[in-house]
Amino acid sequence: MKKFFVLILISALFFTACQGGYAAPPSDTSPAPDPDPAPPAVQANGSGPDMISDLIKDEYDGIEITVNVLERMAIIPGAPFQATVLVENKGDKTVSYIQGSGSYNTPQALFLYSEALQTVRPQDHLGLATADFVTQELKPGESLLFKLPAMAIAPNTDFDGYTFELFDEGIYIPDMDWSALQERFPGLVALAPGDYALQAYFLYNVSDGGGEFDMFGGPTGYAVAETIIGVS
Repeated sequence: MKKFFVLILISALFFTACQGGYAAPPSDTSPAPDPDPAPPAVQANGSGPDMISDLIKDEYDGIEITVNVLERMAIIPGAPFQATVLVENKGDKTVSYIQGSGSYNTPQALFLYSEALQTVRPQDHLGLATADFVTQELKPGESLLFKLPAMAIAPNTDFDGYTFELFDEGIYIPDMDWSALQERFPGLVALAPGDYALQAYFLYNVSDGGGEFDMFGGPTGYAVAETIIGVS
């Protein structure tokens, strides 16, 4: 793990465009303001999130990623659900990836994306966050396993703002009853029954065993997996 405490290093990375920046407090243990809301789900370029436009798909073929939703889980219009994402390093090289703030559990480098349904910012990415900048390594034989939230509603450009607004009131948006959520934010629209594509992305830098992350260039490659979400 490597920590860098100068805010300009954070702003030099691609994630400032999609995850927002932080105002640097005096030390990495002091809280920083909430990042500006900008969910990847509403920053589409027609084939995926904007941040991958200069990256190489499967640059390192040792990274395998899968995304699944429990088959027995009934997803009704407007309902929240979780997608289980598994990233495995089955090759012989070490990769580095952005964790983000040291207070995050879910890496910034791992996220859901969909042009058809609404992804949700992980709960540990809300509220106050330390201003340190953390990168992690995924070595050969290691894996990452996370459950990431989404909802069976149409993507909405104001959704991240709603998420922060409710969180300030002590409510995590997927936990709110759909009827109450729609009454609070009438612009939210439940998906009609049908099948919808959901992708999981993992962005990385191949360190060739040296463990060094290219701070200024950011990630160089990505892996992506897709699953179909059935709304009934």
